[in-house]
Amino acid sequence: MSATNKKLVVILGATGAQGFPTAKYLLQNSSTLFRIRAVTRDRNKPTAKELVALGAEVVEADYDNEAPLAAALAGAHAVFAITNFWDKASYDLEVAQGKLVNQLASQVPNLKSYIFSSLPDGRKSANGRFQNIIPYNAKAAIREDLYTYPALASITTEIFVAFYYQNWVKYQAVFGPLKDDNGTFVLSMPYSPSTRFPSTWADDTGVVVDSILRAGTKYYGKTVTLATELSPQDDMLALWANRIVPRSLVFRKPLKCSLRFADLGIKAVFKQVSAQEHQKRMSAGMPDHLAVAVTELCENLYHGEKTFGDDKNLISARDALQMPAKHKQIIPSSHKLKSWEEYVKEEDWSDIL
Repeated sequence: MSATNKKLVVILGATGAQGFPTAKYLLQNSSTLFRIRAVTRDRNKPTAKELVALGAEVVEADYDNEAPLAAALAGAHAVFAITNFWDKASYDLEVAQGKLVNQLASQVPNLKSYIFSSLPDGRKSANGRFQNIIPYNAKAAIREDLYTYPALASITTEIFVAFYYQNWVKYQAVFGPLKDDNGTFVLSMPYSPSTRFPSTWADDTGVVVDSILRAGTKYYGKTVTLATELSPQDDMLALWANRIVPRSLVFRKPLKCSLRFADLGIKAVFKQVSAQEHQKRMSAGMPDHLAVAVTELCENLYHGEKTFGDDKNLISARDALQMPAKHKQIIPSSHKLKSWEEYVKEEDWSDIL
């Protein structure tokens, strides 16, 4: 298929935690079907240059400037849209940005698929107990705005990406284990160690978006949930402590086959604290309103799969990856969602250690 006949997929936030792996996956696995326009604020980022090398058209635009963003969306067959609350940690800014994306996407002629990376409405979880999970609330407001554009809503698929494994590294002070004065790593959270909440490797967003695009109209009006693990938190912590191999150690001297991971001597414990204690710890590093938001977010994780809600339109990503027979001829090789254990073995933990 010539480049001019390939369907244009526009990836917003193309150098971010979800946008980059989505653009990369499509370029590596679906280049015969789609051409990729990757939208970023900075074409000079290493990830942007990597996408160029893979064949993407990389353009600069941001959510605060209408004209460049409209130009970036022009001619799209499909759009992957995502906003990032944590970029500026502002509810008002994220909602304004999301509304602009919705508005401009609604004006794209012949747009056939709008994939919106969203989050459940935390205010509806646990009988309304959590009203201050600002990142969730912002996504809910953007969703409400999206549905004021009926034509756009009719071709929309939402995707809920579960708690990232990568959060332990990127946001260690909030979500990861911290080393105490005795050298023990402590995972301190306002829920019990037996809590099982959905988590996943953020990079698997790519294969899920690819499957949604390949399915045509099948997931219009649906929400696809990407959640790979639902394991007790103390089990995940123990696995981390017993499977982690610092890359610095591996690079300095090869590990002998007889050396067990546990021989590295990493000690880790789970500590359940009250919401008040957790919020106080968060307040040491962020404004009070964000400390409240993060604490409620963590408390909400206790409710496991219910954090996604009970909507009949929820579709598991694993089900979405099982394409109907009529699509078999265009499916790339099977993709296995990455487990927590696989991620732990592959991640560079040197900054945490």
